[in-house]
Amino acid sequence: MSTISIINLNAVSIYLMEIDFSHFETYKSTLNMEENLRLNGIKHPEKKLEFAASRYLKHHLFGEANIEYDSTGAPEIKGVGFISLSHCNTHIVLATCVEHLIGVDIEEVREKAVRLAPKFITQKEALIFDQTNSLDMSTLWSLKECLYKLSDRKKLIFKVDILISRRDDKLFGTIKKTSGIYEYELHVENFQNILITFNLGKGKLLHEYSE
Repeated sequence: MSTISIINLNAVSIYLMEIDFSHFETYKSTLNMEENLRLNGIKHPEKKLEFAASRYLKHHLFGEANIEYDSTGAPEIKGVGFISLSHCNTHIVLATCVEHLIGVDIEEVREKAVRLAPKFITQKEALIFDQTNSLDMSTLWSLKECLYKLSDRKKLIFKVDILISRRDDKLFGTIKKTSGIYEYELHVENFQNILITFNLGKGKLLHEYSE
């Protein structure tokens, strides 16, 4: 069985598992009928592995419980709470929270984030994060990815609609939702140069509007 690392912070639990190509058949054997149908529809081998591994982790932690979605599209498991899944080339991460929506992202620290930085960093964020530093840019990208999962809107522009700030040595992010602009406190864990980012609380409505 793959090793699972656990992080508990406030009401959030984070489960991290390394992906092993040699365990694909083991992952696959735990899938239910619906999950097998989804797996068969995935053509790319790495995507198939990621999907099977994420469902293996879910089954290992919570048994046969299915992932369901509330009225806003947020994923949850009955009796467990809200959940969020993310993966990189080497790991799967699953976050749970019974108290509030949870968004999680996992990223490897990569130089590619420096090259792409002009597409997602603002002038104010450049005062907080070093645009030439791969760790800083990978962190900023991951924070924005985690926030994106908390919105019920799609087609958001990372440089305009998802913004990161720092106050009193704490990280915060604002994001547009259909009902307004919300702010979340954010947290970063660096696990052997693998970044895990997630929100710590329910979020605060800063500006209400309707479209």
